[in-house]
Amino acid sequence: MDNPNEPQAEPGRRDALRDLQARLDAAIDDARPKIRRVLAELDEKVEEAMQDIRPKAQAAVRDVQPNIDDFVADVQPRLDSLLKKLQEKIDELRRDLNARAARRKPDGESVGELAPPATEGTGGDA
Repeated sequence: MDNPNEPQAEPGRRDALRDLQARLDAAIDDARPKIRRVLAELDEKVEEAMQDIRPKAQAAVRDVQPNIDDFVADVQPRLDSLLKKLQEKIDELRRDLNARAARRKPDGESVGELAPPATEGTGGDA
């Protein structure tokens, strides 16, 4: 018994299965070097193609880089201005909330106050 999980087969059939398995293994062993050679050739062709494409791609990047630089130079001040306006609005809302929180309870006790905004170097996100 070769494998206890296999159903019992006739002795002649078992030999045929072993022969088939041996032939399959031999065919796979014969094919491996051919597959490796074909893959190596494919790698070479891909590398050659990349050598042709790489300079064209680099030239295209160099051609569009001034446009990208102009775009960033144009957009950056707008983004800075927008960020400043948003920060001013946040500060205004914080002052308003602090003013509301500073109101006194009927017994004279302060309701509380929001913490001041964090700045750079003090754990803030700015």
